[in-house]
Amino acid sequence: MPRKKDGLPFEVHRSPKASEDGSVILYASPLSDCSIGFSKIEEFLSLKNAVSKGELQRSFDAFLDECVRWLGMGYRVQTPLGVFSLKLGMKRTVTNPREVRHDDVEFKGIEFRPSAEFSKSVRDIVGRKGFRYVHKADSTVLMANETYMMKSLKESIHPEEGYTTVSNFMLHSGLSKYAATKQLKQWCLGPHPRLRQRKLGHSIIYELTEP
Repeated sequence: MPRKKDGLPFEVHRSPKASEDGSVILYASPLSDCSIGFSKIEEFLSLKNAVSKGELQRSFDAFLDECVRWLGMGYRVQTPLGVFSLKLGMKRTVTNPREVRHDDVEFKGIEFRPSAEFSKSVRDIVGRKGFRYVHKADSTVLMANETYMMKSLKESIHPEEGYTTVSNFMLHSGLSKYAATKQLKQWCLGPHPRLRQRKLGHSIIYELTEP
């Protein structure tokens, strides 16, 4: 069967799970280096005369401020894209509701539930286009190339803060999330680690041990 030349590009990675016969289970994901920034979208819409330059950013900034304000008061914020809400958790294990204290609860992040209309629009266009398998170098092969790995790490490091994240390292190295995490953690090991891992807010970052 000839290789499909159109459709949405995807890549395949090895997962840490194995099937019953011991074979590695594969999973598909969008291309790790396929992304577009908000400014590019605004520029594109400006060229189409859909919005004037800067209008989308100003509108988004205004919405973001209001969204944060209402979320900060405990509201769920409904939008045409979907609903934003707080994700809460318990700091300790409690089984009796009467024993729950206000300081037992903590902020765990923001949840987003896409609207039915938004989900249907995306599903329809994906269904029309189908998918196209883009073969990329295997993570094992990439990780074996030390020169390439070091170059990718250097490119992924925040120029001012001196740290990287799994998602940023994935973008520059082409590794899967599992492989990128594994590589970063390996650089944190040994008597002279290249990186050190620490928590920043709700994120895990990897800092250079030396400038």
